[in-house]
Amino acid sequence: MRFSLLHTIASLLYFSVFAGVYGTAPLTFAAAAPPIQHSEYSGSLIQPGKGDGEILRRFEVQLFSSDGSHFFHVADDVRQGCPWPDSFGVTGTAVSPEKVQPHLIYPYDGNTYFIVLPPLLISFPENTEPGSTWNQAGWQMTTLARKNLNGTEVWEVEAREPRGRRQTILADTVSGILVRAESDVFMGQGDQFLLTLERSATSVMADAISQTVKDLQSELLKLQGELNRRADAQLAELSERQVNDTVATLETLTKLATGTPLERLVRQIRSDSEQQKKRLETVAGQASSVMNSAAPAFSLNLVSGGTLKSESLQGKTIVLHFWDYRDAPLSEPYGQTGYLEFLFNQRKSRNVQVIGVSTNQDLQNPENQNRGRRAARKLSEFMNLSYPIGYDDGALLKSLGDPRDSRGQLPLWLVINPEGKVIHYHAGFYEIDVTKGLSELDTAILKAIGK
Repeated sequence: MRFSLLHTIASLLYFSVFAGVYGTAPLTFAAAAPPIQHSEYSGSLIQPGKGDGEILRRFEVQLFSSDGSHFFHVADDVRQGCPWPDSFGVTGTAVSPEKVQPHLIYPYDGNTYFIVLPPLLISFPENTEPGSTWNQAGWQMTTLARKNLNGTEVWEVEAREPRGRRQTILADTVSGILVRAESDVFMGQGDQFLLTLERSATSVMADAISQTVKDLQSELLKLQGELNRRADAQLAELSERQVNDTVATLETLTKLATGTPLERLVRQIRSDSEQQKKRLETVAGQASSVMNSAAPAFSLNLVSGGTLKSESLQGKTIVLHFWDYRDAPLSEPYGQTGYLEFLFNQRKSRNVQVIGVSTNQDLQNPENQNRGRRAARKLSEFMNLSYPIGYDDGALLKSLGDPRDSRGQLPLWLVINPEGKVIHYHAGFYEIDVTKGLSELDTAILKAIGK
C-alpha cells in the first residue's frame, strides 16, 4: 500500500515536470460548482369575503439560488396566466428593473392586470435590528421583529409603497430568501385583494443535477433574450420568428430538463409552440384569402362626430387599424398606436390615410356608445393621435376576416392600395425595433405608393 501511494505521487510529479518541459498543459483539478438551493412556494390570489375569502388563482413559484445568483420560475394559469416566455428569469436586489420579474397575469372586470409578486429576496442592511429601515425596488422596508419559523430564523418586515399598498414579509435572516409573504393587490375600481406566498419546501440539489439545471437556465435565458419581449408583456401570442426560434431550441431544452424541477416548464414550452404554429398557419390561410382582393366599401361613424366613407378616399393608400381603442387600462403597448401615428406623419404627404377602427363592444350598443366614444377620445388625446378613429357594427372587420375567428388576435392591420385592393394583412402586434418602428407595415405602404 505504501509503495503504491509513493508510486502515484511520483507519477504525478513526473507528469508535471514533463508538461512543463514539453509545453503540455499542467495537471489541474477543477473545483466543483456550488450546488443549488431549491426553494418551492405555493401562492394564492384571494378575494376577501366570508371566512377566508374566495381563492381566485393558485400558483407555484420556484427559486434556484447558487453562488449569489437567483433564477425563478412562476407556474401560473396556462390559459389566462403569465405567458411562459415571461414566467422565468433572474431575480434579486441587484437585477435591473428592465428585466422580467416574478408576476401574475389576471383578468378582472374586463381588463388584464399585471400583478407583481412579493420579492423572493430581501437585501438586509448591515447590523439589522428591529426598526431598521431601507428602500428596496420602490418599497419602504422596516424590520419589525426577529422570529423562529419552523426552525428558520427570520426577520419580519413591513413594506409600504407610495400608492398605499402594503406587504408583510418573513425572510431568512442570513440568506434573505423569502419564507412567507402577504401583499395587498388592487384591481378594478379600487377593489382590494390579498396575495399570499409561502415556502413549502427547500433543499440542496446534488452536484450533478445542479450543473444540469444551471445549463438549462442558461439556455432558457438565451432563448428569452432572442424572443426580445418587453418585461411587462402580457400577450401570449408569439410572432412567426419567435415561434421558429423557440422550436429550434426545443431539443436541447427537453434533453436538459428531463428529470429536473424545470421539466414542467419545458413541456409547457413545447405544447405552446405546437399551438402557436397551428395558429400562425390558420391566420396565414385567412390572410391569403383576403390578399389582392377588392376591399369592401365602408362607412364609419367617427368618435369625434360625423362619418367617414370609403368613397371619399379614392386614390389614397389606406391603412386600417382594428383595435379596441379604450382608455382603460392605459398600458403598453397601447395598441402600438404611437408608432402608427409616427408613421402616418411620415407618409401622409404621399397620399396615405391611416384610420383607426374601434372594436370596443360599447360602440356597438346604443346605450353605451357615449361611453365608448369617450374612451376612444381619451386614448386619442393621451397618445396625441391625429388620424381619425371610427366604428361600425363590426361588419367591416367581419368582411375582411376577423383574426379572432381563427385563433388570432387584434390588432389587425390592413393596407389597401390606391386601386382598392388589399395588399397587406397582419394580425397581432408587430415586433418592434425602436430605431425602425413599424418597418414591416411601412414596407407595405411604400409598395402601395410605388416606392
